[in-house]
Amino acid sequence: ERQEKGVRGERQRRGERQEKGERREAEERRGSWLAARVRAAAPGQLEMRRAGVDSAEPVGQPQQARGSDEKEAMMEQNESKMKRIFGFELLDFRSWHRFVCLLHRPTDPASLGVFRLLFGLLMTIDIPQERGLSSLDHRYFDDLVVCRFPLFNFLKPLPLDWMYMVFVVMWLGAVGIMLGCCYRLSCLMFSITYWYNFLLDKTSWNNHSYLYGLIGFQLTFMDANRYWSVDGLRNAKKRNADVPLWNYTLLRTQIFIVYFIAGVKKLDADWVEGYSMNQLAGHWLFHPFKLLLSEELVNLLVVHGGGLVLDLTAGYLLFFNSTRPIALIFVSYFHCMNSQLFNIGMFPYTMLATSPLFCCPDWPRPIIRRFPAFLKHLSPLTEAPGRSASCVYPSDTQGGEGIGQQPGSSRAPHTRRQQLGAAFLVLYIAEQFFLPYSHFITQVSEERAG
Repeated sequence: ERQEKGVRGERQRRGERQEKGERREAEERRGSWLAARVRAAAPGQLEMRRAGVDSAEPVGQPQQARGSDEKEAMMEQNESKMKRIFGFELLDFRSWHRFVCLLHRPTDPASLGVFRLLFGLLMTIDIPQERGLSSLDHRYFDDLVVCRFPLFNFLKPLPLDWMYMVFVVMWLGAVGIMLGCCYRLSCLMFSITYWYNFLLDKTSWNNHSYLYGLIGFQLTFMDANRYWSVDGLRNAKKRNADVPLWNYTLLRTQIFIVYFIAGVKKLDADWVEGYSMNQLAGHWLFHPFKLLLSEELVNLLVVHGGGLVLDLTAGYLLFFNSTRPIALIFVSYFHCMNSQLFNIGMFPYTMLATSPLFCCPDWPRPIIRRFPAFLKHLSPLTEAPGRSASCVYPSDTQGGEGIGQQPGSSRAPHTRRQQLGAAFLVLYIAEQFFLPYSHFITQVSEERAG
């Protein structure tokens, strides 16, 4: 009887162990299944399914901890994917501190420096031509009566000799921007004199002249002299140093507005139906399209339809890595055609110079490394950029209670100047989206003046 009791007890213990093992394996299989569903399911659906599972069958503390870890891993995976696509994460917008740190994230200055050089070069060519330095005696002779801007009718042209001085200062400012020499002063010299000349005569206004003034104003606040500049040769702190991300964000947004608003303005009956530029299809540039289409279809589909689609989509296509090569081809072809179709000065070439701003900021460095040896001493630096006081680095924000605060300290790693700069950036971009539809302001002013 003792032996039989021992055998029954051993069998019972063996059965309990086997039952526990099967239960453990079932829980592991269930955890693996749940993890697979976590990776495949959307966040909203996942919470509903998990709630249903939990209500149907209670889960132990280890299972809950494992589910929490899986949820965090899924969020990190989604955020890293978003960062790969957009360059930022949703967490960067959950607080003002994080947003300021995002705008001041260290970024390679190479692309910005190349754009600064190209823009300055194009302006040095534009000032004698389209700005009118070579024909000032015809534009600003004594007692000239011109049409004024409604809100700036107090501006008057100076005597002719002084107007020559204004244009010389403007031209020297453009040269300084191109070389990155006395950069802030050069930007002020260019911007102040440019806007003064621009606002003197309303009849000379056009979109691309307005864009030049905006870019000059924006460059005044940027660190575009951190790469390939005379200031960098004179000051080691400015040589090949990081620039804040907002330098690129502002220029990219401005160019996006140029494309997108131009597309929105084309959404009228005259353009959509092909009447706005119905004679343009006869130009020799459109002869290759006539091999497949009639001139009427070239006018409707290529001239008007293609221009509308390109303006509406170019800003989006340039932003993403996967679509940027195609966008660069089409916008480059578009601006090269415009340079031959219209007499619009340096505008097509300026827009071509802005396109590389949407590429990776360090795109010039691999190209410069391939230069011949005898050009190395004239080429800009190819090493990684150094730290800059204008940026907020990840090491400055790690270990804190948040991106904007260190543990046990109320001092934010970014300065008040950086916070004010971020606020100004948001207001400026909002104003740029508003201005194309602000005609009612000048209309009210004109009615009161009348």
